[in-house]
Amino acid sequence: MLALISGEVRVAGFASKIILRSAMVLLTASPVYAQEPRCTSPDLTGDWAANDGGTYRLRANGSTIWWVGTSGDDGRSWTNVFRGTRSGDVVEGEWVDVRGRGGNGVLVLKISGPTVMEKVDGSGSPFGGSRWDRGACPQPGP
Repeated sequence: MLALISGEVRVAGFASKIILRSAMVLLTASPVYAQEPRCTSPDLTGDWAANDGGTYRLRANGSTIWWVGTSGDDGRSWTNVFRGTRSGDVVEGEWVDVRGRGGNGVLVLKISGPTVMEKVDGSGSPFGGSRWDRGACPQPGP
């Protein structure tokens, strides 16, 4: 009796093809690489860390972007709020301190990738942060 069995098996990151012919086994393996998540037009909603030591909780509602930013001591040193408008990879809006320094002004931010925003312009009081990072693309909700 002669049997022909073929198939594909994935084990521990390798794709393997198994071909069995008359008691002869030929096993081939090639690595399977994980791909970086792609999010070219990210939803900005979520927590962002800035280079001023603060945490910024953003909420995107259409083209309107809101945030509340708090200092690294849970907002005891400073807290600010922001309302801006997103147009492509640029967000422009107004911010104001609600605790701490009492500053206010305008910020222009560039979305530099799926996980990074950078300050490109501003006016008014000095703003502490100039780079925001969230570490990973947002995961789709249920």
